[in-house]
Amino acid sequence: MKNLIKAQLYQISRTRVYYLVFITLMMLAVLFGAVEYLNGADNLEEWQKLTASDFATRMEMVVSIAMMGIAFFAAFFCADDFSDKTVNYEMMSGKLRKQTYFSRASVTIVLCTIFGLVMVFTSLGISFMLTGWGDSVPFSAAAARILLLAFPFIRVSCLFVMIAYFIKRAGFAFLTDYMIFAVSNMIKGADDESGVLTVFSTVGTLMRYKEWHIFGLESPVEMVYTPMPEAGFIVRCILVSLAVGALYLLLGYNFFHTDDLE
Repeated sequence: MKNLIKAQLYQISRTRVYYLVFITLMMLAVLFGAVEYLNGADNLEEWQKLTASDFATRMEMVVSIAMMGIAFFAAFFCADDFSDKTVNYEMMSGKLRKQTYFSRASVTIVLCTIFGLVMVFTSLGISFMLTGWGDSVPFSAAAARILLLAFPFIRVSCLFVMIAYFIKRAGFAFLTDYMIFAVSNMIKGADDESGVLTVFSTVGTLMRYKEWHIFGLESPVEMVYTPMPEAGFIVRCILVSLAVGALYLLLGYNFFHTDDLE
């Protein structure tokens, strides 16, 4: 399995299209990090300059794009080798299906999770460099919420790995991922009190700060945010993400184990 992981990493490092997609997505991350600075004003008060801590409370779009990137990489990392029969050759060389499956799955999950976190942190870092941090939320709280995104990223990566092995065609797998993404986004996260019914409700709960408006006589409107989500939700986020992700992997392996690879 170690050699299969090395081979997978080598193949990824030699595929130019992955670099192009990665660079494009990172440019979008930079753009989103800079757009609030370019706008230069809050929606509530035109004179109120936005800071990185303000941007941290409105990063849902960046996370959504990161998840689309995860869908692309998961589809191609896992399914592209079916088109040129690389998987078949591995079977002929005596490699076990378990090794073939979990080597690709592990590489995909780790790289996709790292990619998602790097993209979100990059966007926030650009905003910080341009505007300073501010005082809307502590940096530690924003960083903790972003790091917790690793668990829904793992969950959705496992889902996309399973789909890639079901379909075995990278392009169609990515289109299926996109359709699932679009349909799931239509489900209102507000109807999910647990916050973990879908990966999108988990992400929405993580990135949505509870807020209050403070009004004072002859004073500007101020926003007060709750820095961290509830401890119970954090526990549910971690446990459910890992459990559901493991279920997706087992379902994918069960299918691949009996697949005729045609």
